[in-house]
Amino acid sequence: MAVLDKGSFSLNLGIVQLQADLSDIDRQCAWELYTELSTRVAVTGKPFDEECRDFSGELYIESLSSLYNFFQEARSIMRKFPVGKIDGDNQSHLGVMISRMMEEVLRPFLEKWQVQYRHWWENESNPRLSPIYRQNEFPNIDEFLKDWASVRWLMRKVQAELVNIYQLVNVGGHE
Repeated sequence: MAVLDKGSFSLNLGIVQLQADLSDIDRQCAWELYTELSTRVAVTGKPFDEECRDFSGELYIESLSSLYNFFQEARSIMRKFPVGKIDGDNQSHLGVMISRMMEEVLRPFLEKWQVQYRHWWENESNPRLSPIYRQNEFPNIDEFLKDWASVRWLMRKVQAELVNIYQLVNVGGHE
């Protein structure tokens, strides 16, 4: 199983095809997750930014909301995946990978930064500044963006893995 490390985050990508011929249901669930990944800059970054460090033009408070919404959508997709089709204890199931992604990457990032940044934005930052300038005044901006770039890089790897394993059309512009 592939384990990816980036910054302070690590993710086990141990997903495999459930059978030689993937069912439409399997591929549909993978496509739903892929769609959420490929359409959210907050989750995977800008398409041609290989290190996922380009935050230009983003309003971080809105992007954090998008990241949280992705977490909710991933949980919903996980609920819909046909776990009844798996024989025995299969730790390589797409639903298990989604759970790992949420537990090992998204939740730690959101727990560390969402409340801290939101509190600063709403209570301590200067609302008279333009939003783009204002957000860059966050006291821990460098560590915050470094962690976020790591999350994006890992999520982009998940996106590429879905394309490869579930034979999806790559519309995201990454790998």
